[in-house]
Amino acid sequence: MTTNLIDDTRINPNDWADFWRYKIGVDPIPANTKNKITNVEWSKYQIDSVSEELHVEWKIKGAFNNGMAIIAGKIHRGPYQGKYLVCIDIDNASGIKEFLSHFGQVDNIDKLAQRTIIEGHADDPNKIHIYFVAQQPLSKRSGIVGSNSTSEIPAIEVKSEGSHGIMFCTPSLHKNGYPYRIFGTAKPTVINKENSEILENCIRQIYQKFGSSMRNNDGLTPIEDLFKERFKVKEGNNRHEALLRVMESLIQRLRTIYSEDRIKDLAWQYNLEHLEPSLEKKEFEKQWKGAKNFVAKNKKSDSNDPEVNRDESYFLNKIKERYISIFYDQLNKLHIMIKINDHIECIPIESKRFKLLLRKEFFEINNTSIPDEKLERLISLIVAQKLFDENTEHTELQLRVANKDDVFYYDLTNPFWEIIKITSEGWEIIKNNETPMFKRYERNSIPQIYPLEDKDNEKYFREFLTLFNLRNEKDFLLFSVYLVSAFIPDIQKPILIISGNGGGAKTTTFTLLKNIIDPSSIDLLSFSPYKEDLIQSLEHHYVNYFDNVSYISAPVSDILCRAVTGSGNSKRELYTTDEDFIYKYKRTIGINGINIVTTRQDLLDRSLTLKVDRIPENKRRKEQEIKEQFERMRPYVLGYIFDVLVKFQKYLKEHPKEKLLKELPRMADFAEYGEIVSRCLGYKDYEFINAYRENIDLQNEELIELHPVAEAVILLMEEKSSWMKTPSLLNKELADIICQVDTAILKSKYWPKATNQLTRQLNELAPILLKKNIEVTTGIKDSFGKRCIRLTKIKGKGQDSNNTSLPSDQTSINYDIKTYIHRIGNSDNFECEHCNLIDDIHFMKKHICKKFDNPSNNTGKNTVQTFLPN
Repeated sequence: MTTNLIDDTRINPNDWADFWRYKIGVDPIPANTKNKITNVEWSKYQIDSVSEELHVEWKIKGAFNNGMAIIAGKIHRGPYQGKYLVCIDIDNASGIKEFLSHFGQVDNIDKLAQRTIIEGHADDPNKIHIYFVAQQPLSKRSGIVGSNSTSEIPAIEVKSEGSHGIMFCTPSLHKNGYPYRIFGTAKPTVINKENSEILENCIRQIYQKFGSSMRNNDGLTPIEDLFKERFKVKEGNNRHEALLRVMESLIQRLRTIYSEDRIKDLAWQYNLEHLEPSLEKKEFEKQWKGAKNFVAKNKKSDSNDPEVNRDESYFLNKIKERYISIFYDQLNKLHIMIKINDHIECIPIESKRFKLLLRKEFFEINNTSIPDEKLERLISLIVAQKLFDENTEHTELQLRVANKDDVFYYDLTNPFWEIIKITSEGWEIIKNNETPMFKRYERNSIPQIYPLEDKDNEKYFREFLTLFNLRNEKDFLLFSVYLVSAFIPDIQKPILIISGNGGGAKTTTFTLLKNIIDPSSIDLLSFSPYKEDLIQSLEHHYVNYFDNVSYISAPVSDILCRAVTGSGNSKRELYTTDEDFIYKYKRTIGINGINIVTTRQDLLDRSLTLKVDRIPENKRRKEQEIKEQFERMRPYVLGYIFDVLVKFQKYLKEHPKEKLLKELPRMADFAEYGEIVSRCLGYKDYEFINAYRENIDLQNEELIELHPVAEAVILLMEEKSSWMKTPSLLNKELADIICQVDTAILKSKYWPKATNQLTRQLNELAPILLKKNIEVTTGIKDSFGKRCIRLTKIKGKGQDSNNTSLPSDQTSINYDIKTYIHRIGNSDNFECEHCNLIDDIHFMKKHICKKFDNPSNNTGKNTVQTFLPN
């Protein structure tokens, strides 16, 4: 790095003190920077600003002559008042390289120095301080901890609050004898909240990349990190010190709760689980003795400290008077069931809400606010108490709907934490529920309206259905069953796919469904390009409706399928490099778009597809009018749905071993439970399942029409009883056929670009092609040992193999498909295999070979659907 240090040695130190105080707005503190100490106790100025009188006094006495330090954080005066000075301290070349890698074209320090304040000292250009002014502080970062102390690990620290520490600054002497100097601009860049978060994320990514926990200003790993479940201290990283600190923490915090032997057992268990390798018994006993002596020495002084007069154990005992239970959820996060005012809440221990609760309780007991350090210590204490407690229960928490001992529950997500309990006897609103069942993401959920019991509830439900633009009675039946089934816990619900031209009220349909099932601050979602964002969205929302979708990729399809079945998705844990959260959930999902947005069989097998027509202008309604009608009916509709669930529960109780269906489709639970729901709605026996099977058949037909590979296979097998060749030869023959339909299809995303993709698509299409009486067998070998694909026409009971008829509302195009013309290599020319005629596809598909065809044996017309979406 080359630098252009400004020649500022003639500037008086007092002028620099005024620069930091008045131009930047922070407090300079007199210091002996060569020895890296301050001349005054600077901690008293972490929050309160240095007075004008004291600043002038320091200048008169020459207090800044040996150097100065500035306190990072809140800016007290000047043009940046109310904002925060963010100080980034980088101490090696690797740190500079990693930091600059996040700034695009600003790829060296000289360029960055033209945009914001950067200071350094001439003897080591790899040690610099970078300053920004931000609207909000950044997280404190005290250095990356690696397994070895080498220059490979970026040395980066961040300070942006008074409690984070000081920065020795220009024009002070560094300990090596060279003065700090600002090079480039002396005006800091001001970054808004969004850019502050971007900068925070850049630093976080560097820390994650090099696998470190944050350390305290004294170089020690925070005590709360030592107690994390997967935290390990390896040989060479001071295992003795880490164990000693854990022992001291356990003794200080548990001595009023557990016996000394019990605390010692917990320390030994920590030694075995967190130290690699663990300390031998002799070394362990030495550390234990040292920890006991330290606590004994400090016990007396602690009791005289007014800040700890009411120590942690007393305060926690006050909290314990109101909490019902503490338990782990399915992600191994601690939650507390606690009474707040006149209701009971289930709160994550490490959540912002629980911290605010502790602040409130502490203030009411001590009449003073709780320091951040003490707050974190209290939370760590709770975690420590439960970490090794074998009796701590694990409970699976749900979103919106839950099943406990065959009783259904629905979370109203209101401030009183009320829930609906549904049994075969009826439904009721439960207050002060003491059984942990539900979790909440406060920013997402909004309260559901109270349901009403009314004799006219069914009438309101029928009126509610008129708000939706459905084609026929069967669609209304399927839609009604789908809606009620969304309230049934633990079963797989099909992905609702609504397609049709614009103006069909697809968005309105999803918005109304979302608000009747799972009201949220966000009604409809869109697909993020990042897998982790989609997984988090599914975790945070019970109902996930994706609006105006044009295409679904294979990875997204897989995530959605797992969200339907409950098989789980993984997402990397924030602030770590090697820990994943495994999210297991069953979600209600919907997708709308102009066309069916995927041809993937596994997703369509798990779908319920409804089509809508464009609403004529004379039948359109204003959005506000629909919303008002919906809100008027919502409590009655909700009450009716709960009435139906009561009937559903009663049916299950009265028919415990009944098997309604002999043959089950892919979504077996939905099919069987849906049949019961339809009967509870007043429909005839098997009316639902017949409509559902018809919907599946139409969906399969549409898949064939939309999937060019499926259609090409059907056309290939029209005049054949069997076919077996290598995948590459099959790919070529199918391509030759599809070119006679539309050459653009070969370049579309629906056509396989390689033979392995063709094989995979055929495996996915096999169940659909079997309904067309074509059996697909992959992975077999011929007599020469070559891998082959076999297509066999079989006799089926269903649809005739030659029937490729389309639904009545589809437009078909007739093509005379000739299987004897083939593309020459990758060129645009085709040739006849009988007469060797060569020309482009437009000419060759009109070619009637006299050596093969004549009017009496012409293969005739084939009906083919255009595959590319409009």
